[in-house]
Amino acid sequence: MDTATQWALFLGILTLASWLVGGLAAVIGNVELDPHRQKAAEYLTFGLSATGFISAIAMVLILVIR
Repeated sequence: MDTATQWALFLGILTLASWLVGGLAAVIGNVELDPHRQKAAEYLTFGLSATGFISAIAMVLILVIR
């Protein structure tokens, strides 16, 4: 396996993990919590979703440019 494939595999795993944990945070955030914890869950969900999206784009770029 060459280096580009290893990076793409790593970024794919990072994407999947980010979206899974972001989904879990979204589900937990929908539970009746105090407003501060709900806001923190919203920020966490957004940040993990954005991280997953960025790593997915990077993975595609690595595979296409390679």
